Amino acid sequence: MKSLLLVLVTIVVTACSFDNKTGIWKDATNTPADNQIPESIERDNSVTRYEQIFVENEFFNEEIENLNLANTKIDVSIKVTSWPEQYAIPNNNISNFSYNDNKKLLAKSSKLSKSLSNKNYTNKNYVFYKNNIISYDQKGTIFIYSLSLKKKIFKYNFYKKNFKNYQKEIYLIINDNILYAADNLGYIYALNLNNKNIIWAKNYGIPFRSNLKFANSQIFLANQDNVIYSINAKTGDKNWQFATTLTFLKSDFKNNIALDLIRTNLFFLNTSGELYSINYSNPKINWVLNFKNTSLAGDTELFLSHPIVIKNNNLIISTEKAILNYDIISAQRKWNFSSEPIIKPIVTLNYTYVVLKNDLLICLNNINGEVVWSKNIFRNIGNKKINKKFNSIIDFKIVNDKINIYFTSGYLLSFNFNNGKLNYSSKISKNGINTKIFFLNNNMYIVDNNNRLLKYN
Repeated sequence: MKSLLLVLVTIVVTACSFDNKTGIWKDATNTPADNQIPESIERDNSVTRYEQIFVENEFFNEEIENLNLANTKIDVSIKVTSWPEQYAIPNNNISNFSYNDNKKLLAKSSKLSKSLSNKNYTNKNYVFYKNNIISYDQKGTIFIYSLSLKKKIFKYNFYKKNFKNYQKEIYLIINDNILYAADNLGYIYALNLNNKNIIWAKNYGIPFRSNLKFANSQIFLANQDNVIYSINAKTGDKNWQFATTLTFLKSDFKNNIALDLIRTNLFFLNTSGELYSINYSNPKINWVLNFKNTSLAGDTELFLSHPIVIKNNNLIISTEKAILNYDIISAQRKWNFSSEPIIKPIVTLNYTYVVLKNDLLICLNNINGEVVWSKNIFRNIGNKKINKKFNSIIDFKIVNDKINIYFTSGYLLSFNFNNGKLNYSSKISKNGINTKIFFLNNNMYIVDNNNRLLKYN
């Protein structure tokens, strides 16, 4: 059955071509990327180190008061003016957003796209650029919605009509008025946002499965076989590629990439539990860490993690079993905190903030990993009926020095960064929340379960 499915998928992917109505001058399937001869990075097994994250300690489950409130400091909030990639910036971490914080609904759009009942769009890719929101619908149509005009001003579908019903997952990034899109069919293409023309398009044959990064005229991304690519942003050709360990067990965790632009290093955490540091200028491997349990024979265990987070010299890895801090240059572990994080941590200059599976919000010292304080996020909500309405957490951000936790049900809980005390609790979206939260020009944007864009001041 698996072999038959693989054959059918291969036929579908290779059969995909461009729609003549889009005006593209060349079919990407006629210029397969595999015919190119890119540079490959050589693997050096001596740089690989296995990391033990299966510590004997029990998962942390304790509430702790902060005894040194005067010493706790938070990063200065920043005003974000664009959101060109999935996590806004190369290091996947904005530690404190600026926001007017009136929580007043200013505008609500019509439906941005239709939803499929069997598809979870929580991690659907949205980008904001020059007062526009850019995303895609279930048929793979890229659209631009103008925040000022409050309507769609552009739509474009890359695929042939007989292929539009295939479920698409598209990863987006924008640089210098060029939108780059990679999908779960193995295609990647560049769209000029000024003249709305395709610059180039390539078929790489294997579905892509990672966020996209951009640096030095290179696009970085990985496919479902854990092969990471550097692609020339001007032509779509491969600069280099590197095949990491493949896993045959699939989970919701996707390959994740973060960049250290100062040292020109790329960090790649794959679905097999390997973390690579690669200098993308040379290119060469700096070091490799392996988080899989080496005591298990074969590929019998899923590796689950959240996106990599970087802040200064801190590289934070949050698996289903632990939060770990590594030196970004030497790969030496600073500390290992045994816990069950459920969402990407927030790293500030001095602290790492995390929400755990056991409903604890915790603050860790970046130097030694000690718990500064920890609080149960529902402790101060007396009404148990309200507690049941919160459902699952969809996002977690620090905004105007406040720790905000957002729920799929539309609720927002806001906490003091000094001690974890609950300051605010309210339902801000009656139709729930279906995406991550965006902050732009001191406004807050939410996409609800009806696929309507909500703007708050």
